[in-house]
Amino acid sequence: MKAKIKTFFSPLVIGILIGVFFTATASFAAYTLIIKPKLNPPTPPVVSLPSPTLPAKASATAGPNDSVYGTLSWLSGPQKITNPEILVKLISTPTAEYSGGYSFADLGTYRVGKFSGGANLLVAFILPEGPSSPIPFRLIEDKGKYSLIESLVSADYVKKELDNIFDKSKVSFISFQIKELYPEYYYSINQMNFSKIDTGFSSTFYSQLSNPSLISSVPAGDILLVSSSYFSDSNDFTSQEYYLKLKDFTLVSLERQLGLATSDNHVPYFNNLDNSANKTVFEQPRGGCGSGNRSVVIKNQSVLNDKVLIGKNNNGLDLYQIKTASNNLIKSLYINYKAGREYPSAPPILSIDQFAAAPNHIIFQEKNSDWIILINPEYAVQAECGKPVIYLYPTKDTQISVKVGADITQSEPLYPTTGWTVLAHPDGQLDYQGRVYPNLFWEGTGQGIYPDLKNFGFVVSQKNLLSTLKNHLKQLGLNTQETSDFLEFWTPLLPISPYVRLTWLGTVDMNRLAPFSVTSRPDTVIRIFLDFASLDQPISLIPQKLSSLPRRGFTLVEWGGLLVK
Repeated sequence: MKAKIKTFFSPLVIGILIGVFFTATASFAAYTLIIKPKLNPPTPPVVSLPSPTLPAKASATAGPNDSVYGTLSWLSGPQKITNPEILVKLISTPTAEYSGGYSFADLGTYRVGKFSGGANLLVAFILPEGPSSPIPFRLIEDKGKYSLIESLVSADYVKKELDNIFDKSKVSFISFQIKELYPEYYYSINQMNFSKIDTGFSSTFYSQLSNPSLISSVPAGDILLVSSSYFSDSNDFTSQEYYLKLKDFTLVSLERQLGLATSDNHVPYFNNLDNSANKTVFEQPRGGCGSGNRSVVIKNQSVLNDKVLIGKNNNGLDLYQIKTASNNLIKSLYINYKAGREYPSAPPILSIDQFAAAPNHIIFQEKNSDWIILINPEYAVQAECGKPVIYLYPTKDTQISVKVGADITQSEPLYPTTGWTVLAHPDGQLDYQGRVYPNLFWEGTGQGIYPDLKNFGFVVSQKNLLSTLKNHLKQLGLNTQETSDFLEFWTPLLPISPYVRLTWLGTVDMNRLAPFSVTSRPDTVIRIFLDFASLDQPISLIPQKLSSLPRRGFTLVEWGGLLVK
């Protein structure tokens, strides 16, 4: 389902993770989404590397044979080594406004390849500022000297941002091509087609996947399948995610391309039984405030006994719907439909019989015999959006353009198709078309991968909730005004349950989930996002590390949140 998004940008973000030119897709900050507590691809911090769960292949050669390092051979499995002391130790003094700076965290360095000249290819996982998913960096170690392969750095970084992470007295930056780490965008395997999800370079090691199965091997690595109960707890269905395990044992997300063609707006091309063209949106289930790379497949064929033909496309593909209220598919869809629609002021919801008769889904069979489910977002998890705000703090009066990669439905000031162009002042005031604004506001629909961080965060008692939030916001770098704005908006929406789960997404997660385009480019960017849920009892979570960068130069800050019911 497309999630409506609202954003709060506050000019304070580290110049270390923005997305190569803040490339477009949907930026959002203060979004409120009421959704069932099942989220997206796992990106937990790398702490230790379990033994590989798939058979390792024999070493293979890669890279330029005539390179200064010689021929590269891949190891049969990653070898953990002592973290090299190569990171900047950046600490600033706490003030009344800010909780101080941070130091980057080494989460594990692994030897993954060996050059014939004796040098080693390393993958170092580093946790940047704030709450975040780990970022992989590829380095070459040669006789105790380290070189960062800048051409293999995630698009979240540009060189001046890398200067803030790595100690340049200990690390040099080089451009070096390793062809196996540049996978193809499209794959056709076992009558299934896949495309690479372009979210930058790979993130985690494959050993962090839960029970992956090998689908096929390709020149760049292995295509893996992970099945889960994301869509439904019923064993009649399975949610399938696909990944490409590269030669250095990191992962790239793949999206399965279905045989049913759709428009850019997710309207499948088929004719109804009366020969009228379908005009209804049907899409794969979404997670959090973004999209996912999951396909939902019917496992129990008895579910299909109730299917009713509703249409056919030009290639002869039959489209079906199930309209029997007692069918497990309808029951599962109905559970998701009710999520977020059952609150005191909510409009009446459909009964399960009314729901079963509505056009809430379609099913069809792929060439590999999988029965796929697509969902009408009008009958999916209900999403409510919180107001979004963008703060801009240049060091001098500066003309700044902000373009949001989303379908804007509301904005203040009015959002033109080319984006806002404002004259921003150091105090945050914005001149736009003869009026002065304290910030920019928008809401709309955007896309992106929502990380699965439900096992990370903090459990807070109701009596300590407000004070804990204030403390967290200070640690994350919000100033007094931004904190006040955040609390003014979110306090009425916080659960009143005995306990509340607080989980934070940081700049890196947000850049992957919702990149945006800003010129002139900020020197410091801070993007934070709160995922919270009500709890009747405390649960066990892995605590997150909260920190922030000092504000240096032109600063942009964004904040947002996701309400999970």
